[in-house]
Order: sequence, then C-alpha cells, then structure tokens
Amino acid sequence: MPRVQSVEEDYGKPLSPERLDEMVQRVSGWALLSGVQKKITATEFPERLEPMPFTLFPSILPADVLSKTKSLQTAFQTVIYKVANNHEFMKACLSGLLNVDDFTQQLWKIYETVRNEGTTQEVSIILTRNDYMMEYAEEDGVKQDCKQVEFNTFASGAGGVISSMVDVHRYSLSLEDILFKDNQLPDNHPTAGLAKGLVKAWQLYKNKRAALLFIVGIPEPNTPDQRWLERDILRLDGSIKVIYRTFPQLIKQMTLGENKELIVDGTEVAIVYYRYGYAPKHYPTDAEFKLRLDMERSRAIKCPTVAFHLAGCKKIQQVLAEPGVLEKFIDGTDVIKDLRSTFVGLYKLDTKDSSKIITQALQTPERFVLKPQREGGGNNLFGDELKDYLEKIKESPELSSWILMDRIRAAKHRNRLIRVGLGPECRDVVSELGIFGVHISTPTSELENFECGYLLRTKPEEANEGGLFSGHSCLDSPFLV
Repeated sequence: MPRVQSVEEDYGKPLSPERLDEMVQRVSGWALLSGVQKKITATEFPERLEPMPFTLFPSILPADVLSKTKSLQTAFQTVIYKVANNHEFMKACLSGLLNVDDFTQQLWKIYETVRNEGTTQEVSIILTRNDYMMEYAEEDGVKQDCKQVEFNTFASGAGGVISSMVDVHRYSLSLEDILFKDNQLPDNHPTAGLAKGLVKAWQLYKNKRAALLFIVGIPEPNTPDQRWLERDILRLDGSIKVIYRTFPQLIKQMTLGENKELIVDGTEVAIVYYRYGYAPKHYPTDAEFKLRLDMERSRAIKCPTVAFHLAGCKKIQQVLAEPGVLEKFIDGTDVIKDLRSTFVGLYKLDTKDSSKIITQALQTPERFVLKPQREGGGNNLFGDELKDYLEKIKESPELSSWILMDRIRAAKHRNRLIRVGLGPECRDVVSELGIFGVHISTPTSELENFECGYLLRTKPEEANEGGLFSGHSCLDSPFLV
C-alpha cells in the first residue's frame, strides 16, 4: 500500500498543540506579509484581505514529476495552437454539442462570425495552465507519475499568489529547524513569465499609448493575484497603462473606432486580457455576448481569442486522447509518447459504441468523473450524483455536451491545511500540479512558446472539486526529493 504519513513525520518534527498554535499565527502573518492574500468580498470595505488557504508545510513531491510536467508544456501549447487554427477539426469535435449546449453554441457563433468577416488582428496570446494529479506508478507506493486533469486556455489564475508560497514555506521550515537544500524549495515566480508574454504582445500591437485591459468579475475576490501580475508588467515597462473593467462597465464605455480599434473611455486598448467570461453566468443577457463579439472583432490582441477558448473545451481534450489524433498536430515519436503517457481514459457518450462505457459508469460511478464543457470549477459530477444524472440523460441528446473521464487515483499524503474558520487539522490530502505557460502566435507562425512556473494546490482527500475560492484547496509548494 502507498505510504501515508504526515509531512511533520517526514521531516521528523511532530508538533505539540501549543507549538502548533504559535506556528499557525506566525506563518499566517508571514503569508499576509508576503502577498498570499484574497479579497473579502462580503464587506463594505473595498480592499479588505485575508490569507489565501495554504498548507503549513510544503508537500513532498518527486523532482522527476515536476521536471516531466514542465518539459511537456511547450509541446502541449503547440498542439492547442494548431487545434485553434484548424477550423474543420474543431467543427468536427464540437458539432455534436452545439445543438444541446447553448453557451458553447454562442461562442461558436462569435467564432464563425469573425472568421467569415475576416480577422482584423492576426496576433493571439494565451496564458495557459496544464493541470495534473499524481498517481502511484508502482505497487510499493513510492514512484509517482503525472496524469492530466485539464488544459486551461482561459483565465489561468493563481500565478501571482503562488509566487510567495515558497518563501512562506521556507519560513515555516526554519521555525522548526528543518534543514533543506536550495534545490528542494526552488524559486517559483509564474507572473514574471506571464507578464513577459503580455508585454511582448503589447509591443507587437505597436502603439505605446494603447492600454492593457484586464476584464474582471463582480465581486472579484482574486484582486491580489491580478495585482501581482500588474506589478510584474510595470516592472518590465512602467509606461504601460493597465486598466480594469467589468462586463457591465464595458457595455457602457466600449466602442470600436474607424479601423476597429477597441476604445474604452477614450483610451485605445492593445490587449484584452480575460479574467472573466468563461462561464454561462457571466452572460446573463444578449448584451454580454454582443460585447464579446465586438471585442473579438476589434484590432486588440485577445488573451485568448474565442478560437483558443473553444480549443480548451473538454471535448477537444477527449478527442486529442484518441489513437492517432496527436500525430495530426505534432511531430516526434518520443514527444507524442510522453504527452500520451499523461492521459487517462476519456470517453465520448453520444455514439453507438458508448453504451458499454455508460453501463460501466452506472455500475461503478466511483471510477469516473462526468465533465461538461465548462471552466472555473464546481461543474463536474462524481459518485451518486454522476450516476443519477447519467441515468437521467442517457437517452437524451444532452449526452453530447458531456464527456466521461477515468477518475485519477491520486497519490495520498498528509499535511496541515490552514483555512479561515477551520482548524489546522492534519489530514489525508491529495495535490494537483499546474504548469503555467505563454504562447504568442499568428495563424501561420508561433512567435513565443515557453513554460514559466507552476501552481501546487492541496485539498482533503475526500474533496471532489479543487477550487481555491471554494475553500477546498490550499496553496502549497513542492518539497522536491
């Protein structure tokens, strides 16, 4: 069986109750001081902050797992780039769900409208995060391998707040006199790379007076993470004007110029960077979809375009995992083998051959996850909910809007989770590793393609969803062995 023990036992430093109270107080203060924060939205004060949920100690992770996931990032980005620029492939992948998934249908209409009109901006940028969970690869529970959860092309967050977690964990280890080598807790600053990408795209727009627009939510708990990114942008070029707007503000303030310049309150926009707009609830009326269409039509560089947004759909992920499909988009037997080694079973549900896997899922729902074409967390179905819903739709056209995925048997360990309103319990947990990357392109050329850091989130073993803002997951750092 896999070894399961607390991180304190790994380090040889069990904590007494009194020492634990002191540690939580001091490390929480250090986290706030370091910028590991989120905004409290249920308050009259505009910038009231609290610590993001975090682990008291870094979680032990094999160094070869981190190295492998980082090494695959640029290849995955090339695949998504080629998918986003292959109209026929995306149409074939998504055609079955367009009649049953209104949100994806609306995005497809925007994509086809702009494609038929002719794009006014060839340059695209995506800031990505490729998420994995770790499985034990051997019976003895020592060697681990990484399995892909999903590839995010839209609003890939937490690159800022994770940047200081390594300093927080260096501090918590030092308080307990736990020795470590520099390469066991390496620096990790994703926003430096994400900012580099946005600045490069801004330069390609070739108007130094044009602004970089952050599109944000209401309310917006993730303000500190966005400020981290803004700070790194301004460190690279202090002349760049960064503006923040919500959809309702843009509906009132945005216009298109004579040459389809995107204008907000008289300021031309070079980059539209979406941190909002990935969920159906963000589009309560036709006005929001009209806004998205006008932004897509504009000369501004989009992060991401609707094409890249669609390329991140779960249905695309499922088709890419089919035999022989990766070979259409990337060369190199070894690279393809390494990419495919991260896949778990992904199954379509709307064909004649789907009845067998549907039966298996109904009989053993604990082995699967049912996923819609959605981002942002909280959308997947597990266990009895999966079984009940799949039974309900198994004869319905709605099956086309879902995919079935093998549930990853995540490697279990123990750590203390520090979350507001909950005690610092030491419990069984699992971790999810996300690799950040930047890709800038035109339809015919990849201009920039690089990996730029990682996010480690750790949650209770029994938690199905892993969102930081849902309160389940905690920011973490890998202690490399």
